[in-house]
Amino acid sequence: MSFGQTMKKLRRNADMTQEQLAEMLSISPQAVSRWETDAAMPDISILPAICNIFNVSADHLLGIDTERKEEKINAVSDNAHSYSTRGYYGEARKILEDGLREFPNSYILMRDLMFVSYWQATRGNDHTKEECDNFKNQAIELGEKILESCTVDHIRHSAIHILCFAYKEIGKKDKAKELAKTMPHMPVSREMLMSRVTEGTARYEARQLEIYDLVQFLGNWLGGGLNTKLDSGEWAYTEEEIVAIRDKRIAFYDLIFENGDLGFYHSVVSGAHEAQAKYYAKLQNAEKVLHHLKKAAEHAIKFLVCLKEHPVHTSLLLRGYSFGGFSTGNTNNDALQLLENMKNSAYDFIRENKAFKNIEEELTPYAEKWQVEA
Repeated sequence: MSFGQTMKKLRRNADMTQEQLAEMLSISPQAVSRWETDAAMPDISILPAICNIFNVSADHLLGIDTERKEEKINAVSDNAHSYSTRGYYGEARKILEDGLREFPNSYILMRDLMFVSYWQATRGNDHTKEECDNFKNQAIELGEKILESCTVDHIRHSAIHILCFAYKEIGKKDKAKELAKTMPHMPVSREMLMSRVTEGTARYEARQLEIYDLVQFLGNWLGGGLNTKLDSGEWAYTEEEIVAIRDKRIAFYDLIFENGDLGFYHSVVSGAHEAQAKYYAKLQNAEKVLHHLKKAAEHAIKFLVCLKEHPVHTSLLLRGYSFGGFSTGNTNNDALQLLENMKNSAYDFIRENKAFKNIEEELTPYAEKWQVEA
């Protein structure tokens, strides 16, 4: 429907004559007539008044299909997400930049490009320092623009999330802390509240989601996040203590997933075992290196297998809970990346060991680049 047709329909539905509308807008009836016959368009300064008179949005008045627009924006976002979650940040960036040229005011696409920019600045190994600084600055600019004018809470919260990290990395720690203080406390998060305000099956499922997120949160800290440099200049934990904590991390996942149905956490546990192998390689402890590399390979393969089979958890706390999606900053899948890491010279002292070669042979059939899901 053209602008003129829309105007005529709105006026007639309001039981209003051209003369009455013209009087309300302080213009001539002839001007209204020209609009309705598509002979002319109103000055942009008049559009807000017309929208208020008929109680419609500017998009509706101008014939913009907002539902179709949202569908297209979501399609762009989903397409970019399919690449960025597998480490293909350059491809995701191009998709989002093309999308923003078509929808320059889309906060969803701004938020997505903000994330990609930050990931390229912090995870990419093939960029110069200048490029990384530019990516970081772009993430900050996009985040600040979102906070300045976007009113959608979940998009604002996503922007704050990245801005806090980016501000800290460019030396604006006070600004990062002040922004972090604006976020809700953990006990009033969405997951915490949903598990308490729902009933029946919905409550059970909400509590499983809450448990799953808490498992991820605690597991991340056991992965090394606890170690930080204290005000004294010393680290909170020694390297040996971090190795002990890493053992606790592995045991923690075994406790939660007693049936061995770790799903995504197969990848996490694989990484934990690989880190242990690196430590023991420095000590030339062949027995422990091979033990942890074998475990790392087993979990890497189990992760890739479960992705194809799409099973659900069977262990008691998360019984029936779907594995869901995952994100990675590496275009190599877990088997390929472990094989690449095993080329490190630290393993040269056992490279000809039969057990070491067996691990390589077990990984090889599964080793490939991540495929982008359509």
